[in-house]
Amino acid sequence: MDENKKDTINPEINSELSEELEEQDLAVNDGSTIQPEIERLIKIRESERSGEKKEIINIINRAAINKQDTLILSGMNLTELPHEIGSLTDLKILDISGNKLEDLPPEFTKLSNLEVLYLQNNRFNILPEKISSLVKLTTLYLNNNHLSQISKSIRFLVNLTSLNLSYNNLETLPQEIRHLSSLIVLDISHNKFTRIPYCIGSLQNIQELEYGDNKILSPPPEILAQGTSAIIAYLHESQKADSQQWISKLLIVGEGGVGKTSLLRALRGEVFDPQSETTHGLEIKKLILDHPKYTNTKMNLMTWDFGGQQIYHATHQFFLTNRSLFLIVWNARFGYEQGKLFKWLDTVKALAPESPIIIVATCMDQAGPKIPINKIRETYYNVVDYCMISNKTNSGIAELRQRIQDTASELPLMGETWPAEWLEAAEEIRNIRDKYITIEILYKILASHNVSGPNSRVLIQWLHELGDILYFSNDETLEDIVILKPQWVSEYIGRVLESKEVTDSMGIFRKSDMDHIWSDISPEMRNHFLRLMERFDLSYRTLEDRDISLVVELLPYDPPDYIKMWNSIKENINCREITIRYYLSTIPAGIPSWFIARSHRFTTYTHWRNGALLSDSVNRQHLALIIAHEHNNMVELSVRGPLPYNYFALLMDGLELTLKRFPGLEPKKMVPCPGHRGKICGHEFKFNNLQKAYEMLPPQYSIQCEETMEMVSLSELLFGILWKSTEDDVLKRIDDLEAALTGENTDIKRVIEELRRLTQRGFTSNYNREQSKIESHCPNIFVLKPQNTSKWRKRLMGQRVNLQLYCQAPGEWHPVIEGGCYEVPNPSQWVIDMAPYIKKLVSILKYAAPIIGPWADIAPEDYGERFEEDISLMNELAEIIPDPEEVDYEYRYWTNDKARFPKMGSQLRQLRNFLVEKDKERHWGGLKKVLTPEGHYLWLCEEHAKEYIYSSSATIY
Repeated sequence: MDENKKDTINPEINSELSEELEEQDLAVNDGSTIQPEIERLIKIRESERSGEKKEIINIINRAAINKQDTLILSGMNLTELPHEIGSLTDLKILDISGNKLEDLPPEFTKLSNLEVLYLQNNRFNILPEKISSLVKLTTLYLNNNHLSQISKSIRFLVNLTSLNLSYNNLETLPQEIRHLSSLIVLDISHNKFTRIPYCIGSLQNIQELEYGDNKILSPPPEILAQGTSAIIAYLHESQKADSQQWISKLLIVGEGGVGKTSLLRALRGEVFDPQSETTHGLEIKKLILDHPKYTNTKMNLMTWDFGGQQIYHATHQFFLTNRSLFLIVWNARFGYEQGKLFKWLDTVKALAPESPIIIVATCMDQAGPKIPINKIRETYYNVVDYCMISNKTNSGIAELRQRIQDTASELPLMGETWPAEWLEAAEEIRNIRDKYITIEILYKILASHNVSGPNSRVLIQWLHELGDILYFSNDETLEDIVILKPQWVSEYIGRVLESKEVTDSMGIFRKSDMDHIWSDISPEMRNHFLRLMERFDLSYRTLEDRDISLVVELLPYDPPDYIKMWNSIKENINCREITIRYYLSTIPAGIPSWFIARSHRFTTYTHWRNGALLSDSVNRQHLALIIAHEHNNMVELSVRGPLPYNYFALLMDGLELTLKRFPGLEPKKMVPCPGHRGKICGHEFKFNNLQKAYEMLPPQYSIQCEETMEMVSLSELLFGILWKSTEDDVLKRIDDLEAALTGENTDIKRVIEELRRLTQRGFTSNYNREQSKIESHCPNIFVLKPQNTSKWRKRLMGQRVNLQLYCQAPGEWHPVIEGGCYEVPNPSQWVIDMAPYIKKLVSILKYAAPIIGPWADIAPEDYGERFEEDISLMNELAEIIPDPEEVDYEYRYWTNDKARFPKMGSQLRQLRNFLVEKDKERHWGGLKKVLTPEGHYLWLCEEHAKEYIYSSSATIY
């Protein structure tokens, strides 16, 4: 075959031929051997392609004759669509995903009735112009292509409600996308965006914006963290006028007495004062520097000078935020070991892993040994420089100032675009001299700058996140006051931490102490500061006497005698133990004392600075031990008792919530080996390895202990620790126990009850992320019941259906007694749309039990009958709802090796939209949303919400 002929071979065919020739053991490198085979295979391939094309045409023709409204041509390796596709003028849904299409034929424009189009997993480089004529399109999937730009013609798709552009090469979107005013769901995740385009701000109906796996620098993380509505509000305002904000934070940390305050004075050009007082708490001032690139541009660095005393470290960490510039200061005269340089490096890495660090050695004129800077840079990648200075002689100050200028100019927030009106409002707020104002005054200030409605709430939250103010809108005890000077909080909390009376009483802080220590502020502000301490998990009020608080940062370092109580529970029959260990790079201040405060409702009054013994009940059926081992930077949580799973899961969530306050901590979870045949084993399993083994296909049921080489049950290791992987085991355990239950066997009943609690807690935890979003805030446990019959028809069409809300107290799910019942319009379609969520809910509901409590104000027998009927009807409903793949082929296709099921968040949003429409006052049967100390969002009746009223770490909405 001549070279010209070889060049005409389709590259796709060439690749396939090479693979097939290799399979036939033909010498691919030997041209003389394979020439005839290539020509033969080409003819076979051409014949096959011709046959495939005819078959596709036949499918299309049959669809046209039958006037089909749905056609699926996915995964057929099509490189082009036949021109006959234009005959499908009745088509409403077309799936041509998973092919090799690079363009669409001209006849595609004739599909004028098309509403849903799946083009994912093809080879489009640009949005095909032909699509712009399909003005009835509501759903368009273009994910997993090679899109580098979106055509301006997308403006004509004004009826689009869902657009998926994920997994492409997009860096921006055309301004014309603002015309898609009907858009509800937009997915631009897994692309190359560095900012979310401002034009998206025009899409005021968007409820779900996915942008993950892009290196987003704008909007700032403070906006992104608030969800879709905040992002849209910010982008919408930013389109009106652009004003750059040249402001950021410079945080100076280090041990006490190393010269941090003198360093800042030198950077500002002030005279060295050897008599300057040591900083107590926190001091915030401004450092103005020239921008190194832009002339006539000044950078305003708000310098946060932290007192180095150990007692303040726990409070400072609320202000050590990411995306700031850090100076870690140590005294070169005494050496970096005494300056605890590595401890501070670990702390900053844990709290602000993305922040650049400049290490500064003071007293260079009296310097001792130098630091191992190369080794430090290998371990701490965000260390950008090391400078040596003398505050006394100003030596090295100019070089340090220049390095600060260069580094600060590159901070993500420096030069960030703010809506002009937002910037003006923020500046006025920053210039108020008062230490605090009421929220009503703040709203008036914002309104005077035309910032109102959702925009005002977004800006307030942003200013809070940036540290300009302290305001907690979701806490009814704090929501009336806005703190304008964060350092004021540090000062007054510092008074408590330094109080000799409180320290001598082992951290007990009485009302009389409060009135004395905070005598210069009003009683209202004293209560506000006390609540702030509770909010920060620095203290908690005792359950027995609300006028007494315990300040956990002042607990004694030496532990009390807890061993006897801890070991006594092992004497009980069938005592089990679950343990998990977290190995950390450092143990920051606040661990585990914050967790101790957060879990104070379980206190046994046996606690110290690094640990606590907790109990789930007055009779101490289960005990928990939390200890921070500082010598090896390890935190250990253990629970003992007959049924430790539910209590352990609850406490583990609370501990992990505490650890999440340190985004750079990267804890390594280990599960100790339970031992073999009664003998203790010292081996520890990596939690991630256990999870991978359990989730393998086929799943592994045991793993080898590397110390004894014996096999250990994975279920035994993970039961109660990882709900996702052991859900089936838990449900099977309940089934087995219920089958074995005879008479009044209280022991088995108690096990079933605890496992039910674990099951229901696991279900709500799975949806916790979605429940935390403002777009998905609504009760999400319910039953569906036919209105006029006690039995479901085989078809839902024409049947009237009610939705009844349930309280979701773990282990005690129950229908709300008054209200919370709504008729579902068009139930057949609504149930089908919600089918995946309903089926999952039913799988857990069947393990609910009709527990009688104060909320059930009807006769026990009537209540039990009603409850059982609800569960029975939901089980019936699950049987008649078609599986998702039978309802909509959308569920059947695969993207990135994962089934493309609709995201559960969209179903929760659909549920919320329904409930808001039916109950505009959002009474929802009296259910209150409670954020528990463990970070779970629960919708609870008034009776169950009372359990959290006195928990300072819980939030009642």
